[in-house]
Amino acid sequence: MAADTNGIATNARRIVRTRLAAWVQPAAANRVVTPSGEAKILPGQGGVVTGIALGDRAGPWAGDHVEPGLSLWHPDPAANRALRLLSCVGNKIAMLDGAAAGAVGIVYGKHGAVLAMVALSDLARVAPGDRVAIEAEGVGLAVEGEPDLVCHSCSPQLFARWITGRDNAGRLCVPVVTVLPPVAAAAGIGMPAAMFNMDLHVYAPPLADQAAALRFGDLVAVLDHDHRHGRRFARGWVAVGIIAHGTSAAGGHGYGLMTLLSAPADRLALFHSPDARLDRLSDGPWGAA
Repeated sequence: MAADTNGIATNARRIVRTRLAAWVQPAAANRVVTPSGEAKILPGQGGVVTGIALGDRAGPWAGDHVEPGLSLWHPDPAANRALRLLSCVGNKIAMLDGAAAGAVGIVYGKHGAVLAMVALSDLARVAPGDRVAIEAEGVGLAVEGEPDLVCHSCSPQLFARWITGRDNAGRLCVPVVTVLPPVAAAAGIGMPAAMFNMDLHVYAPPLADQAAALRFGDLVAVLDHDHRHGRRFARGWVAVGIIAHGTSAAGGHGYGLMTLLSAPADRLALFHSPDARLDRLSDGPWGAA
C-alpha cells in the first residue's frame, strides 16, 4: 500500500524501523595543512560540541569539520556499519544514561560518525561515552513512478514535510536554501552516498559569497551530480543534501553535504526557500535561538 504525501505516493508504510545502539564518540584534534602550507591543530569531529545549534552559521568557527551536538558510533565494527548505513536524517534519538538520560534529539547528518542534535540545555549535560538509542527509519524510501529518483538517509517524516508536491509539469517541488554549480563538489566524490558526506569547496568567488550564509541543517542542491550510488559528475542530474559539518582549513575540503536525494534534473523543480532547514522542518528545540 502506498503512502500519499502531499499528492506524492511513496512506500513509506513499508519502510522497516530498527532500533540502533550507539555511544557518544570521543573528540578529535585534527592536524590540517592549509593550501599555503601552514600546519594547524584545531578542534575536529567527534565528541560533544556545545553552544552550536542547527540553524547557526556553518562557516565561521575556528575548527576543522566541526560537527555540532553529538557524534555517535558503536565500538563493534559490524554494528557501527549498520549504524552508519541505517540511520537517516530526521530519525529520533534518546539518551539512555548519563546526566542527560531521557533527553531526545534528532539525527541531522553523517560524517565519520552519525551526527545528532539535542536541545542545547540537554547538550550541556551530555558526556562522551553516554549511550544513545536511534529509531532508524528511511532506508529503502522510494517515490512511486520515479524509478530514477533515489533517496539516501532521508526519513519518511522529513520527506513528508520537505517535498511539498508537484508542479504543473509533474516535477517534484523541492525547496532548497541555495543551488550550487558542480565545481563546488570536492572530497567525497566517488564515495558511497548512503554512508559518507561530500565536502563543498566554496572558498573562491563567486561561490564564497553564495556559501557564506550556509547554516547547519540547510538543504542545498548541487547541479550536474548523480548520487544514486557512488557520487559522480553527470550532466543533467542533481543531488540535494543537508549541511552536516563545518568548513576546513585544508584544501579540497569544506562544508559537509550529506546526500538526501538524487534524480534527473528534469524531474525536480528546485526553488529557493529560507525555511528549507532541518530545524524548521522538524519538531524540537534543536534550532538556533
